[in-house]
Amino acid sequence: MSPPFELTFFAHAVHRHGGQERAAWEVLSRVANRGIPVTVVAGECDLGDRVRFIRVPRVGRPLMLTALPFQWRARRIERGLRHTLTNSIGAAARDADVITAQFCHASYTAQYGGQRGSGLHGRAWQRVAQEVFTALERRAYGASRLRRVIAVSLGTARDIVENYDVDVAKVTVVPNGVDLVRFAPASSPEAKAALRRRLGLPSDRLLAVFVGGDWGRKRVGDAVLACAGLANVTLVVVGPGDIAAVMRLAKRASSSVLCVGQTMEPESYCTASDVFVYPTRYETFGMGALEGAAAGLPVVSYRVHGVEDRVVDGVNGWSVPHVPEALRERLVFLEANTTVRAAMGTAARASAVPYSWDNVAEQYFDVLAEAAR
Repeated sequence: MSPPFELTFFAHAVHRHGGQERAAWEVLSRVANRGIPVTVVAGECDLGDRVRFIRVPRVGRPLMLTALPFQWRARRIERGLRHTLTNSIGAAARDADVITAQFCHASYTAQYGGQRGSGLHGRAWQRVAQEVFTALERRAYGASRLRRVIAVSLGTARDIVENYDVDVAKVTVVPNGVDLVRFAPASSPEAKAALRRRLGLPSDRLLAVFVGGDWGRKRVGDAVLACAGLANVTLVVVGPGDIAAVMRLAKRASSSVLCVGQTMEPESYCTASDVFVYPTRYETFGMGALEGAAAGLPVVSYRVHGVEDRVVDGVNGWSVPHVPEALRERLVFLEANTTVRAAMGTAARASAVPYSWDNVAEQYFDVLAEAAR
């Protein structure tokens, strides 16, 4: 029996690190396991022999200078392929049958002016970059062949419809997922204490953990300020970023902060902690917050797309206004109320269970099959 469709997938990278790259890896591995022939056209891919991989060499950095050449090369490759369906992450492809919306540059630029860099030149460069990415997305979403859009949250779906004039009937929300085995609560208080000892974390205080990169957009500094002067709270920062700048801010604010840097076991730091703090100013989904919830942590986050879909205030966490004082208020409450904190952690884990990668991939597959029909 022939497969219902053959898929060509376009992305700059598909691997088990990062956010959208990991989401693509998890979904495509499961689509391929269903007997669907999958060709990945990307700069890198570590799915092995489960898919056919056609590498598109990158021409230098940064991404803004490589995005358009990538589109051109990918389009030439596509013309020589035999497939029934194309799927692109954002504007990785010039035009595609299905676009997976993991970000919306038009929305981000409208809210923040594209200012993600530091210094005058850095901010100017990022502003130009956002304009370029927005133009590429607008063209991709306006392609005549577009059949479906997969948005990772309700807010992202609204952004795509409002900013790119996409027919709402074409848009389906399919969230990203979480590895429920890798990100899981500690089996007992003793196991949690032992994990803290192994990781060199303090055992006598509330640990608020942040996991992620792009510290400017995700406002790690706000988490540092939220912990200012809290003697019984330590902020654990996991991921790549300017550690020296964060530690200087912590010293000025009298905050207890540990910067771990990039690690191959972020799940261990979640399991060892008590609350996941997520002061990001813009998200489309917030995979880090979902992984924290899966590890049994109440989530205290700024009110952003994705997180607001999953966090129920006072039940499994809070989504709060974009000021450090709002984060601080919830951290103080959780530090003082251990019984409530434990109950919220249990609720957080339960809220993450429907987001297993198997469930997510099933929803994703249904959209692809519908588009193929």
